[in-house]
Amino acid sequence: MTIQTVTLAQLEASAGNPRKAFDETSIIGLAQSIKTDGLLQNLVVAKPKGRTKKFMIISGERRFRAMQHLLSQGEISQDFTVPVEVKENLTEEEILRIATIENVQRENLSPLEEANAIAALVQDGEKLEEIVSKTGLSVTTIKRRLSLLNLVDVAKDALLNKEIDLSLAEALSIGTSEQQNELLGDVLNGWIDTVSDLKEKLVGNLPSVADAIFPKELYTGTYTTDLFSEDKTTFFNDVDEFMALQLAQAEKWAEDYRKTREWVEVIEGRFSPWQYEEAEEGQPCGTVISISNYGSVEVHDNLLKISKVDEDTTKVLGEKPVVTYPAPLCRYMSMHKSVAVQAALIANPRKAMELAVIQKLSKYKAHGLHQYFAKDETESPALLYVEEQASIVLETLESCGFKKGEQGVLSFFNSEEKLYDVVTGLSDAQLTTTLLTLSAMEFGQFSSDVLDTKSSSLMNRFAVDMGINMQHSWWADEDFLRRRNKIQLQKIINEAGFASQFANVADYKKGELVKKLAKLFAKSFSENGHSQWVPEAMQFPAINPDKSQTETDLEEDTDDGSGDDFEDDESLEDDE
Repeated sequence: MTIQTVTLAQLEASAGNPRKAFDETSIIGLAQSIKTDGLLQNLVVAKPKGRTKKFMIISGERRFRAMQHLLSQGEISQDFTVPVEVKENLTEEEILRIATIENVQRENLSPLEEANAIAALVQDGEKLEEIVSKTGLSVTTIKRRLSLLNLVDVAKDALLNKEIDLSLAEALSIGTSEQQNELLGDVLNGWIDTVSDLKEKLVGNLPSVADAIFPKELYTGTYTTDLFSEDKTTFFNDVDEFMALQLAQAEKWAEDYRKTREWVEVIEGRFSPWQYEEAEEGQPCGTVISISNYGSVEVHDNLLKISKVDEDTTKVLGEKPVVTYPAPLCRYMSMHKSVAVQAALIANPRKAMELAVIQKLSKYKAHGLHQYFAKDETESPALLYVEEQASIVLETLESCGFKKGEQGVLSFFNSEEKLYDVVTGLSDAQLTTTLLTLSAMEFGQFSSDVLDTKSSSLMNRFAVDMGINMQHSWWADEDFLRRRNKIQLQKIINEAGFASQFANVADYKKGELVKKLAKLFAKSFSENGHSQWVPEAMQFPAINPDKSQTETDLEEDTDDGSGDDFEDDESLEDDE
């Protein structure tokens, strides 16, 4: 290996570099290291060809970017010398291959960058055994990486931005484009947070009528309707007949496409985008009609086959794993097993209760009020009672084997398998208390920034039926009173019957007024067990003085049991 020096001005980045994302912070850190200690490792470059005078970087673009940063800061000049190893007589494909292998071996590519890099090697005709040898990746890992290329663009972005993890991205890749777009939001919002749940959403049902591309009258079997679905989704019970009809219709589509396309293929299984590239306008092109293992059909049009792809590599990477039970039969057996468990649970209230507690714990999300109250010390008999009951539940779980651990409660609760061992150790009474307490702690006004004035809302109906009187749960404390102006405070004093306690309200600064009034309310509550005054907005249902009765009656019911935090109204802070 011969090392020579060139100037920074003689270097250029390769457009074919498999790495597309560069951490700016790490680049700046590397720049400081180069400034202090110099360039400790040479770059690998391709010798200039033709009229160009630039050396194309094969390996070392991060170091190049770090030097560019120093250049922009005036720390070095374009004449800064860089040690390089020069590769001669390389084609663009060879440059890409060397860059790809170097990057993958260093394990510094993201999974999606690895996928694109591996695809580039396959498209260049690299044999599978050579890819395995040079990258150090197993055939299984290579297949899993290539599966990421089936993701829709928004899902790829979510993976690159680390909004979803690799395992969820791999699971999502088995769905159609429509399914991915539909379910990605649920994944990002945390409503689907396990691979098993995601796969269940993708393949857990019988084939839907919505997936059928054949005329429905051709189907002779029976249907199942999901009565719990908002749109009453209908499914085909005979999966084999459904798949046969899908395939027959796909072949008819293929015949139509063959009239205008150079070639048409109907494939059963996952479409492999790395085998094709998009045709330019006017080029003879082809079409692939893919039928997933679960019956959904997608048409991939305007394609060119990449001729360099090795046939044996394609066969291995595209082959279906040999399984004892194919997907339709697995679905058949799984459905029968699941309904047997459902029937047993309905007949066994104890186990059904255990299931309810496990599901509640695994997806537990306390109402936003708990975060709100955690910010400041707040005196509230209701809050004290809720916290006391929550502590009892936690102690109960700990007595049955629950360990809080470094990651806290929620990390443990995400494991349904671990929860089963804990929950089955609870007594009937403990089980009931746990379920009821968790349900209660999740419940509350949906949006805490508006007054729930609709008498038919779930929050208000529960409160009214239980006869909740806020006079027994709350008194006007400093936190409340400081958010009122002096005119409003004087009105509160009069309505609460405290006028005799104040000689002349106008003589008080607001801060003094707030402190004295808060003490009076606290004393009254302590002595009498209830507050002398509650604002109309804290009654059930609340009365909003800023709205007409007509507006109140027409207000949307948004109570779904979750909640947001209050925002402090800083405009009402002490004005003196």
